[in-house]
Amino acid sequence: MEMNPIQKQLQQPETQEAIVKLLVNLPAYQKNLETLGEWIDFGKAVLQDKHALNKYDELIRSYNLDLETVEALISLLEKLPRLNELVKTLDNFLQFGEAILHDDASLNYAAASLKSYTDPITEKGRRGLDLVKDIQERAHADSEPIKLFTILKWLKEPSVQQALKYVQATLTTLNKTV
Repeated sequence: MEMNPIQKQLQQPETQEAIVKLLVNLPAYQKNLETLGEWIDFGKAVLQDKHALNKYDELIRSYNLDLETVEALISLLEKLPRLNELVKTLDNFLQFGEAILHDDASLNYAAASLKSYTDPITEKGRRGLDLVKDIQERAHADSEPIKLFTILKWLKEPSVQQALKYVQATLTTLNKTV
């Protein structure tokens, strides 16, 4: 005697496992179906309530929704997963920043790191300021008039020659642009 296709299928172990799982989960499925039925009943009641429909209709019309707005909304909804990832990343950065701001050891380490970068710059600034002060003191202390031979002697100095080349290049460039 030959078995019909349903009997053959029922004798397979995978089918028997699926039936057992279905029977185990049947109460949950029933509860979900009842909940779905309640939502459908609620939807029907709302659609039959003309007063509620009129309120929602007035509310929607007050927003002046046109096709462009709806398309923009759909486009935004399509991009929500990516925006959500970006917001999560930004939130992680903010949490990290807040954790650092509330951790004295991290703040001290950051301050020390910044100081290692700023100290050389600050030192160069101090040396430059000291140089300017020294030049001012010498200029005010020397009351002797400058002679033409002194100026001619200066012209032989390499630093004066370089400065004069910069002045000449600046004047040439300014004459071309003006």
